[in-house]
Amino acid sequence: MPNWLFAVLFRIALPIYKVLHQKKAYGRTVTHLQNAVSFTNATIVERSAYNPANLRNCSADDVFKGIYWNAIDSYRGLMRRPCVTDRIVFENEEVLQHAMSCSRTADGNPSPIAAISIHQGPFELLHRSLCQFSDNVHLITDSVGDNATRLLLKNLRSDPHLTEYHPDELSQLLRNLFTSPSIIGKKRNAILAMVIDQGRHTKGKKVTLFGQPSTLYLRLPEMVNQMGAGIVTFRTFTRPAQNKSRYKTEIVIRFETFYPAKFNEQNSHNSFYKECGTTLADCIAKEIENWISEHPSEWSWNYHGNFRA
Repeated sequence: MPNWLFAVLFRIALPIYKVLHQKKAYGRTVTHLQNAVSFTNATIVERSAYNPANLRNCSADDVFKGIYWNAIDSYRGLMRRPCVTDRIVFENEEVLQHAMSCSRTADGNPSPIAAISIHQGPFELLHRSLCQFSDNVHLITDSVGDNATRLLLKNLRSDPHLTEYHPDELSQLLRNLFTSPSIIGKKRNAILAMVIDQGRHTKGKKVTLFGQPSTLYLRLPEMVNQMGAGIVTFRTFTRPAQNKSRYKTEIVIRFETFYPAKFNEQNSHNSFYKECGTTLADCIAKEIENWISEHPSEWSWNYHGNFRA
């Protein structure tokens, strides 16, 4: 459908949704935004990347509008529609390339890395974007909907360089990657792709976001990091087009930080990381807090597991 028709549908649906969900997802989003603004107003923020003004200017309507249009971009992108693929811009690719060059076994063979992100922007585009850098990408997803829905999503996400796994297959995948990499039959570093701010049937890591208790699903990234895999954080968001383009906005896929293997063990006293915390989880939580503050309307505040009452 054309954008104008999607826009009309949203204008009709949002008021109805607000009425029906005042005590559910919409109401939670209003409360979480208010709490985040109160926290930033009461906190002296020294890190320049943190932008409290963005939070103050963001409403719950903005959040649901962002989720709506990012979902449309996500599925158009998975269908390889030029109206999305032509708008994608990569930034800081050298972060991932450096991580891959550093990730080697003692005999010089590529070793796995984990690429982690959150549900922000057209996040469905993130996993396939990694296929431009490796022919050995492994997406770990949780079960969503019925069998037909899961099959549809798997087909949409498919790429010759990407394999999707249910969590039940994780143990076998890790054994293959860390003990028998030849089974995978690829020449580039294996990349484990994950989103870490939502999860089902799994235990998360307790962190604090904007002064509120929250959960990030970091147990798997921490485990593979201890096993010898570096971690690269990356994200996506939309912004006004920077260059001459027939499109008004562009979709940025930005690689952010490389955390070397066995980070907690080797870097707990590294002054570069002390500002964000002494553990891998602390550093990643601070990083994600900054991402959300920069683009608050593009993060899924409404998800019930992001904060605890």
